[in-house]
Amino acid sequence: MYGSSAILKNLIGSKLAGGMISIVQVNVPEIILALDVASRKEAENLLNKTGDQLQWVKVGLQSFLRDGPDLIHLIRDLGKKIFLDLKLHDIPNTMAKAMESLSNLPVGMLTVHTSAGEEALKRCVQTGKDLMPDTLLLGVTVLTSMNQTALHSIGVNGPVLDQVGRLAKLATNTAIGGIVCSPKELLHLRSFLPQNTKIVTPGIRPSGSDLGDQKRIMTPNQAKHAGADYLVIGRPILAAKNPATALDEILSEINS
Repeated sequence: MYGSSAILKNLIGSKLAGGMISIVQVNVPEIILALDVASRKEAENLLNKTGDQLQWVKVGLQSFLRDGPDLIHLIRDLGKKIFLDLKLHDIPNTMAKAMESLSNLPVGMLTVHTSAGEEALKRCVQTGKDLMPDTLLLGVTVLTSMNQTALHSIGVNGPVLDQVGRLAKLATNTAIGGIVCSPKELLHLRSFLPQNTKIVTPGIRPSGSDLGDQKRIMTPNQAKHAGADYLVIGRPILAAKNPATALDEILSEINS
């Protein structure tokens, strides 16, 4: 199936529900720093401290609304790649037009909510191909702050795993490039999604870290072996006395 003993060395078999075995190709995931800080100045100071070992930075809704495109250009000028995590969610035309408005920004990844539906996702995929060909479009499934109880409260009565799977399948059927899910769903998604689908996982907490508002989490090494391509990590680095040291320790863990 894989045609190479070298690749087979990087495969790991894990049990899924029902006793099935999922074979996952294990790659070393890239770290994305969630730049959720109080000001642009704080963001700039932090990025200057992290050094060249940090390649990706996530800009979320709070930071983008506060600082706008200027923050995106600042991060680009510091030599970093940008994950713009706006989680667009609206009617299809508005989502496509929002992407048009963002198309002049140097972003490497952009998120949309898969629950916006098939038509909206198709419009976004086409807009991306036309106007943002170098941007990886990511479909957000179920937020990592939500658990079974939270899903039930908004009318979703099935297991979290099933809902994530449905939304991920919907998204990849529209030719979206990647999925955002918690690390707890990684093995399940890797068992049926196209092999070239990129998976970005928030909810990553090194051993001993404060969980914050995250409900479905893993350590960096666990997420690596479950098949993650990118790990979004914020507070364990942002709140560290020495952010560069904290980042180095995480990189050492996933490269071990």
